[in-house]
Amino acid sequence: MTTATIVQPPARTWRVSSEAEALLEKFPPRPVPAGWPRTRQDRAAVEDRMEYAPFRAGDTDARCHRKLSLQAVLDWLELYPGQSWQQRWDATGAGRDGRRDWRLQLIADLDAAGLMGQRRDYVRKVLGTGLIQLIGGDYVRPSLGWLMATSSPLRVANEMAKVRDPDGIAELRAARLDNTVGDSTMLPAIEKVALIMAAKGGSVRDVTVGDCLESMRISREVFTGPARSSRHSPVFYQLLHSIGLFPADAPPTVRMFSPLFAGQLPVEQLVDRYQVTCRPIRDLLVDYLRERQPAIDYNTLTALATALVLWFWKDLERHHPGIDTLRLSPENAAAWKQRIRTRVVRSKTATGEIVGVRVKVPSHVRMNVPRSWVLGVRVG
Repeated sequence: MTTATIVQPPARTWRVSSEAEALLEKFPPRPVPAGWPRTRQDRAAVEDRMEYAPFRAGDTDARCHRKLSLQAVLDWLELYPGQSWQQRWDATGAGRDGRRDWRLQLIADLDAAGLMGQRRDYVRKVLGTGLIQLIGGDYVRPSLGWLMATSSPLRVANEMAKVRDPDGIAELRAARLDNTVGDSTMLPAIEKVALIMAAKGGSVRDVTVGDCLESMRISREVFTGPARSSRHSPVFYQLLHSIGLFPADAPPTVRMFSPLFAGQLPVEQLVDRYQVTCRPIRDLLVDYLRERQPAIDYNTLTALATALVLWFWKDLERHHPGIDTLRLSPENAAAWKQRIRTRVVRSKTATGEIVGVRVKVPSHVRMNVPRSWVLGVRVG
């Protein structure tokens, strides 16, 4: 019997296809300049501009919220060196990781400088409003990855519709109403367009094909694990294309974008993503799939890898820790066959409780695991 060893999977990378590389070369994303006129304005000019439409809120309470939160964010940024608001934002380091709560750093910095005073509890709740004013006003351009990951500020599209490009956002929303795709898909698509505007500057009609490609690539880098489909959905590109934004030679359909950045993983990565414990079995799986690869297309190859590695061998490793042979006992083989006939699907009830329901797996899925693998020979 061989000694089980743990195979550490390599970092998952999203390989860009040759078609995507050609498209990126033809339609490069807009570069982000180090500085621009608006970000170099002094504080007085910033605060004065925020007192008037379209930045000025309609009611007194909202105006107070916006003013106090803006002052807190400006106080914070002025603690850091720089000749522009963008340079100060970069100097804070808060924009390097969107999963960290930048608001906690702001409060700590203002506390250390003696500038927080008694406004702590109130300001903490509205800090996102202060930063989003600077983003909407084009004083600060956080990176696209940071904007995707951060929990504050949110709903950037609403701010862009108010202060940056009301006509452009309205055009996207009108196109949404003419589309058969539901709000759960289209509203995140409009938000993605707004994030590009926030990171690159400009209006809806300044967004380029390359900006969209870059957004898709960054989304894959930021959200590397299993994620909601809306995070990686290229529908926002299709929405922009539908309003006649892109040149005639730009690809018009979602189909052109969906496979671009996933690329085709090598057989080793198709196996190693499931973290097989037994090295000899892992190597055998790789050899088998590599042998089958020339005769089947990539979709069939990935489906076969999922069936063999995840639904067959990993299932066995979960239920029989230390297993290192394909020669299964009749009991283990029968138990596996029973498990593969059904699968637990988790869903959320109306009360928010997560429940698991066992459902039958289609026979064509079960048939992806060759019978010979269950009756195989001992490895080692």
